[in-house]
Amino acid sequence: MIDPFLHRLRQATPHARVTGTLIALNLLVWLANLADGLNPVLPDARELLAWGGNLLPLTQREPWRLVSAMFLHAGIIHLAFNMWALWNVGSISERFYGNTQFALIYLLSGLFGSLASLFFAARTAVSVGASGAIFGITGALLAAILLKRDKLPGPLVASMRSSLFMFVGYSLFLGFTSGVVDNAAHVGGLVSGFLLAWIMAEKFDWAEYRRHAVSRALLAVGAALAAAFTLWQLLPARPAL
Repeated sequence: MIDPFLHRLRQATPHARVTGTLIALNLLVWLANLADGLNPVLPDARELLAWGGNLLPLTQREPWRLVSAMFLHAGIIHLAFNMWALWNVGSISERFYGNTQFALIYLLSGLFGSLASLFFAARTAVSVGASGAIFGITGALLAAILLKRDKLPGPLVASMRSSLFMFVGYSLFLGFTSGVVDNAAHVGGLVSGFLLAWIMAEKFDWAEYRRHAVSRALLAVGAALAAAFTLWQLLPARPAL
């Protein structure tokens, strides 16, 4: 039965506080952008860059842009789609992994999304958006239903598998065909989220979570930081602005 399983999940993580907080932060940043005069539909790339957008020559000098770019959006449509996706995949992913691990997956996946973009789109254009992090928590859900499906209700796995594959497939297809979507950030977030969740303990396996949650979370964060440092060293030579 799905209902008793979901009930246990909600008991283990009563509130998806991190998901709500992340949505609020993204909305507050967008409102601050509007107050600063940015166009609500199609803001200028130079203005997004001034707010912390991701662009190789500047990010190599100011690494904090890897994180700040995650909270910026190129207009209200971009923001609305990302927040809709964050609410839908975030609320269940946060209950699968718990508040703290969910926050780690989100932030680290967003970091890897920004890093991946520096090898492609953000080499020459300003990259912004929460989609790398959102793909990361999507990857975490895929890790759960593909690697631990024997511990989940079959109907739930079937339902989530079809919806997640449809979301990922459509988003990547749109990115490859539209020319305006940063697919490198999507793939970087998706892969990193999957791998982080593979290492971490899921909260739906309560016995395993109690025994290994802290040690596995530390291992996942350590491996992620080592991998991020390696990718940083492999970045292309800094081009002149």
